Amino acid sequence: MAWDFSTEPEFEEQLAWMRGFVREEVFPLETLDLTYDQVLTVIRPMQEEVKLQGLWAAHLPSELGGMGFGQLRLGLMHEILGQSPYGPVVFGNNAPDSGNAELLAIGIEATGRQDQREQWLQPLLDGKMRSGFSMTEPNTAGSDPTLLSTTAVRDGDEYVINGRKWFTTNGSVADFLIVMAVTNPDVHPYQGSSMIVVPVGTPGLTVRRDIPTMDHIGKPFGTFGNHAEVEYNDVRVPVANLVGREGEGFHLAQARLGPGRIHHCMRWLGQSRRAFDMLC
Repeated sequence: MAWDFSTEPEFEEQLAWMRGFVREEVFPLETLDLTYDQVLTVIRPMQEEVKLQGLWAAHLPSELGGMGFGQLRLGLMHEILGQSPYGPVVFGNNAPDSGNAELLAIGIEATGRQDQREQWLQPLLDGKMRSGFSMTEPNTAGSDPTLLSTTAVRDGDEYVINGRKWFTTNGSVADFLIVMAVTNPDVHPYQGSSMIVVPVGTPGLTVRRDIPTMDHIGKPFGTFGNHAEVEYNDVRVPVANLVGREGEGFHLAQARLGPGRIHHCMRWLGQSRRAFDMLC
């Protein structure tokens, strides 16, 4: 049985436009030594052009301001955008913001919490806010959310969060974090965790450092794309900051991380393709 990887002619034209745009407009950004704020300023006209092309925030459904591309189109798109670290940012679907937007969208659909759309989702979609996904912990397997030790204990109309996270991408430049914590230790881990929005600047939340990796050795604190270590010491946030319903953290994690891993793989394929072209 033969596999058919062809796409509709209209979308193939969009892919061709993306290839040229990334090569001619995005690649040159890599030659400049820009601060985070300078990057946001320089790419703004590019983002407007992407919006005119109908390619902005393609991971979200149309009713939330996206294009509702689905995983096949998104995969082909990310193979192109992933050739440059700036590509996904220019197109409004960079991790972790894209995955966090999807989490908020799922939660809003389930609960009807339009206040979260106005406060968090829309600014994220507009590129006016940055976010981090705070799940991985230093003493457990980061890939297994059933081993979490960070807790969120309800106290009246607030959650009190305690724990330590790391490799929170963009945590040191984020406006808010979505933290995954245990809200009920007495049930199976699949039902005992939840996701909660924590604004950066909340008392008790401390971004300790950006953790060096092979790609980030020597990069200064607060650089876009760095991975932060974050501590939560009696951090209090309203119960209204809960994403979805209490106890749905594991379900939300799978909804977010499954497609996210596909996108990461496609971006790495794009990197490999670019490296091979340079080699040739």
